[in-house]
Amino acid sequence: MSWYAIESVDDAIDATRSFLFPVEIGAWLKLALIAIFVGVGGGGISTVTNVANLPGSLPPEATENGVAQGIPAALPVELWVVGVVVVFAVLVGLVLTLLAETLRFVFYDALRTQTVRLRKPARRRVGQAVRLFGFKLLVGLAFTVPFAVAGVVLWTIGLDSLGETWLFVGAVVGAATAVAAFITYSLIIRGTDEFVVPLMVVSDCGVRDGWRRFWPVVRTQPAQFVVYILIHFLLLLAIGIGQSIVGALVFGIVGTIGALVGLVVVFGVFGGLGAAVASTAGVLALASVVVLTLLVAFVVYLPVSIVVLTYVVSYEVSVLESADDDFQLFPEPTEDDTEPTPAV
Repeated sequence: MSWYAIESVDDAIDATRSFLFPVEIGAWLKLALIAIFVGVGGGGISTVTNVANLPGSLPPEATENGVAQGIPAALPVELWVVGVVVVFAVLVGLVLTLLAETLRFVFYDALRTQTVRLRKPARRRVGQAVRLFGFKLLVGLAFTVPFAVAGVVLWTIGLDSLGETWLFVGAVVGAATAVAAFITYSLIIRGTDEFVVPLMVVSDCGVRDGWRRFWPVVRTQPAQFVVYILIHFLLLLAIGIGQSIVGALVFGIVGTIGALVGLVVVFGVFGGLGAAVASTAGVLALASVVVLTLLVAFVVYLPVSIVVLTYVVSYEVSVLESADDDFQLFPEPTEDDTEPTPAV
């Protein structure tokens, strides 16, 4: 019995090399944009869940019999400002999350066509991205709302009314339930991102239809996907270590150059650190050097992110294609691709 999760490790290397090389500057610039957003993911959703915690910050003595007590006149204005900031942050987070999901589909389209485009695939896939975002949001709510309700019930009842035995049993059951829920949630989200999304690209279908096609394969080949989870984890671990080393080298070299430039600015222009810090121009100059150094280091490191993203996604797609012949995202090899390389 062959384990295609292991065989796909080499297949992904070939797919990555074929997709990224020879280097085309225009394509790599577009891939850099995709890598930035797809790598970040949907971090804005967590902002929505924090909105409900705002009322808890008011002191318990703020109200008495429904009448405000001791609230400064300026507090309503402050609350309005906080509310506007929170709403703005939530909207920005939602927009960035939707953009990230759209670019995820754009990247799979690029792998499928072996051509990197942005606008046309984005217009075509934005509807699927919205459905994917909605699906993830509903899944997140399905796993968080029960815990929130349980927390409200416990807070209403009061922990003091429960005995030590019930507290211990509840803590054990709650921890076990939370762990099981987290694992289940992670598997659903990972299965959606790593397998259902490429199926949505292949079949031009929605999230539910993608799961309907994918789930029977998982159910008939559970051992293969268990091995996939293990190999995927080991790959990400090795890649993470490699990225840390490369990142340390890149940021170390660029940071050293930036430090030298900063020394030239401090001593060559302002005559010393005290004089530079004491003047507004000196502070702005040093801040500009720091920001520029970080920006240059980030740009230099972007090609590493592109290669890593392409390889990891290619590995996932290779596993998906090996699981079922109908799940073909990569283009079929041509006769030129299949011809053996002559021995030198």
